[in-house]
Amino acid sequence: MSESSTAGLLVIDKPAGMTSHDVVERVRDLLHERVGHAGTLDPQATGVLLLCVGAATRLSRFLQGHDKIYEGVVRLGWATDTYDAQGEPAADPVPVPSLHEEAVRAALGRFMGEQQQVPPVYSAKKVRGQPAYRRARRGEPVQPDPVTVTVYALELLQLAGEQIHLRVHCSAGTYVRTLAHDLGAALGCPAHLAALRRTASGAFDLRDALEWQGVEDGEAAALRARVLPPIDMLPDWPAAVVNAEGATAVVNGGMVEAGWIVQRRPGALRPGPVPDTAPAGWVRLLDGDGRLIAAGEMVPGGLVQPRVVLP
Repeated sequence: MSESSTAGLLVIDKPAGMTSHDVVERVRDLLHERVGHAGTLDPQATGVLLLCVGAATRLSRFLQGHDKIYEGVVRLGWATDTYDAQGEPAADPVPVPSLHEEAVRAALGRFMGEQQQVPPVYSAKKVRGQPAYRRARRGEPVQPDPVTVTVYALELLQLAGEQIHLRVHCSAGTYVRTLAHDLGAALGCPAHLAALRRTASGAFDLRDALEWQGVEDGEAAALRARVLPPIDMLPDWPAAVVNAEGATAVVNGGMVEAGWIVQRRPGALRPGPVPDTAPAGWVRLLDGDGRLIAAGEMVPGGLVQPRVVLP
């Protein structure tokens, strides 16, 4: 495939019932461009899904590690084998005890901070080289290894009978399904995740997102108009503007000398609950017109080595 005529980031508000791959395929068919996601959402989850378009797919790895914010509903009374509403009940339902908000908040406090979390059996985590869900569907015994995750904030939004409404700010790789399952255990009542909506991924949130109906009803030109340029994909990174000699070096993969940098700019992270995600020592390299031409890494001697070059 030739280099794409459109490159950048498309933020989609994914509907329930579609896989992340379904969304990628639909957008790819509309744009006739290379498209990839920067972190999946479960089929029944909704909300922010980041799609990298064209040559900007080279930047997707920098977006996958972003913190996430979710709003979810935990249903008490029974657990499921998938830890969400799509699974089969793990046992007969049990009566839900009368709970007070103070007890729920105390239980939530146990899940704050850095911790070891065991992914669900029905997940994409690799077990002996294959996704765990594939082995589970074949009836094989599956036990994913624990992973280190961090929960930065865990807020009780509402306690309504058998349902607990939560807002979760967590590191990439955190399974809110597991959190729901484990919360039930902490409260002494089996539970599963009944609904989940991702409201933010890194610096991008629902304010940036295109509703799915707009994708289905729209034309390619309208969809292209919603693609954010590559420079906006890493807004919290500092930037270095290079002169013509530096730009030539960048596109050829050469080292950028300090004398070729004509301007330095700080990152501009949108105010909000998601912290700075810029990796230390990395900068956006811009040409004289302010276009992103590479992601580079500072090296000793004041030099910058382009690592990911955009055409």
